[in-house]
Amino acid sequence: MPSAGSPRAWRPRPRPPGLQCRFPLQPEDLPMLAQITEALRRGDTAAALAAARSAVAAEPENAHAQHLLGLSAQRAGDVGTARAAFERAVELAPDRAPYQFSLASLALSEGDVAAATQGLKQTLATDPNQLPAYLTLVHLALAKGDRDEAARNLRLAQRVDAEHPQVLVAEGYVAQAGGDAERALKCFTAAVQANPQLAGAQHALGMAYVGRGLWPFAEQALNNALALEPNNPGGLRALAEACRRQDKPAEAVAALDRLLALRPDDVFARAMRADQRQALGQEDEALADLLALLDAHPAQTRVVESALPLLVQRHRGEEALARIETALALAPGNDRLWIARLWLSGLLQEDPLVLLQRWHGTVPGSLACLEFLAEYHEAAGDTAQAVAYADQALARDPNRFASRLVKLRADFRADPAAALAQAQALAPIARSGQEQRTAYAWQGLALDQLGRHDEAAACWREMARRVASAHPLPQPQPADAAPEGETGGGTLLWSPTGVRLDNLLPALQRQLGPRLLLDRIGQMVRGDGFGLARRAPGHPASGNAGSWRAGIQARGLDPATAVDWLPQIDGYTLAALRGAHLLAVVADPRDAFLSWMVQGSTQDYIFAAEPERAAEWLALGLEALAAHREANPGQVSLVRIDGDAGVAAAALEQALGLGEPLAAVSHGALGFAPGHWRQYRQAFAGEFARLSPVAVRLGYPAD
Repeated sequence: MPSAGSPRAWRPRPRPPGLQCRFPLQPEDLPMLAQITEALRRGDTAAALAAARSAVAAEPENAHAQHLLGLSAQRAGDVGTARAAFERAVELAPDRAPYQFSLASLALSEGDVAAATQGLKQTLATDPNQLPAYLTLVHLALAKGDRDEAARNLRLAQRVDAEHPQVLVAEGYVAQAGGDAERALKCFTAAVQANPQLAGAQHALGMAYVGRGLWPFAEQALNNALALEPNNPGGLRALAEACRRQDKPAEAVAALDRLLALRPDDVFARAMRADQRQALGQEDEALADLLALLDAHPAQTRVVESALPLLVQRHRGEEALARIETALALAPGNDRLWIARLWLSGLLQEDPLVLLQRWHGTVPGSLACLEFLAEYHEAAGDTAQAVAYADQALARDPNRFASRLVKLRADFRADPAAALAQAQALAPIARSGQEQRTAYAWQGLALDQLGRHDEAAACWREMARRVASAHPLPQPQPADAAPEGETGGGTLLWSPTGVRLDNLLPALQRQLGPRLLLDRIGQMVRGDGFGLARRAPGHPASGNAGSWRAGIQARGLDPATAVDWLPQIDGYTLAALRGAHLLAVVADPRDAFLSWMVQGSTQDYIFAAEPERAAEWLALGLEALAAHREANPGQVSLVRIDGDAGVAAAALEQALGLGEPLAAVSHGALGFAPGHWRQYRQAFAGEFARLSPVAVRLGYPAD
């Protein structure tokens, strides 16, 4: 007799006549209602709907068949058929709570909250253990802002199954509504652990991380949610923001591409994609997004402000002018649009006074315009007219910060004690961190004029602690991270923060014309990787010699003869742009530190809240300059502006090959007289100790 392990020990049983065994199982092997359920499960809506219609035709009194027809029709978008089928299912089997729940859910999908709520209550009256009905009522109550009602229905849901993942999600949302973010995060985390395949739980967890600024965790959870539910607009938007916050523009753009495929008219998403495309150096694509927005919304202020510089860079000044004039025609009272128009007037070499007078005539009540007029006349040396416009603004609003600042500056040299009192009165009316910094800066300057240097230093330290809207300091990168490549010539023009070239650059522009590239200042962004915001080596938008040449050639210029103003240098910059000549306009680093702290910089880089950090950053840039000069003396021209003004001008003329003499270059670019740092050798002893060695390398005395 065969053993149990022998193949002969097994014998198939006879099958009933006609039954064929096929693997895998085919649809015709399933009963009709099971076919419908299987088609819905695999997402084949057409097959499910066809089978459901056949089932109802065969058995019109079958409540389950009617319910499946309703589900299939709802999935197919046929609301009328779905409603009729659900209503018939409820009529045939009024004791079946799931049928009533489906009818209530359909009403909710159509926006009929009252009918949905009534249907959900009827569902629970039929079967008090219908968990989905309680959960839906929780979310409806939260949507109405009724946290008490939401909490009541949550407690009822918890009686049914407190550990169910969807109940945990609902508990998290109720906790969130009550301000308990910590509890909400724990609930969402528990829901994901209980069922990682629940898209709603992953989404809730991702959004909770967004709310707490935990961007890497948010990105992970939102990606998990979108893998399960790819077409969730809210999830895509949050994912793009999480990537943006982590400086991952490529990933942000990918999420926004998906969002805009779903919602092409989403203004916010398109504006954000333009911003992230600029971060990637994709300026043409960014401009296309911005212009598409302006075509639909011509007076969108932020979009206008972003589009103008990109249009100007592409020599499309006439289009830029047309766009801003269209915006002003639609919104003539918008001060920000007038400011953008004023900015454009400078690039178009228009007389700003003509535009300011036009603005004043169009919007005579604009206090911003009065302040611009005051500052224009102040810059022109007409102090009386400047004060007159400031007084007009102050007559309407005594707390106009800029107007009071104009009056303070008018009195500063003549009466520093009065200026100190005015500066102290500015602090209480300062609305922003930037205004607070300005108030403390002027207090310090007045104290400096009065010879009270320790008190001035204390004011400036207090100033540095205030938040300002300026460019963050880019992280210096080493030379060995730079890619291979040569610029093929050209001149790089640089000055450290604190050595302001604002007055020198226009004089150079008049002689060099378009050869002098100043498109990294303010809103201008070339996108070659060497702008105000820098990317780490290896980032798609980090700079190299090729991107530098391409950016200049795109403007119709020869890189070999271009003079390119750089906001920052470090080892990486100088190594990546090897082959270019560096023209560095410098001053004693300790004077530059003091000037940067108090007067700001052409780059508009923020002076760090900790002055020692600002000193460290300044020293690293100057050390890169010194090392490059020592290794490549023929490629560096050093112009010191804190000595003889005529010598500095002559050095610039020679370095740039100018055909006409420059006006004498004064040390006014520093804001203080050369050597003024010595008045603060004790107050900033640590900062100056960090800067003194590189000062010596650049030819300045140690003390």
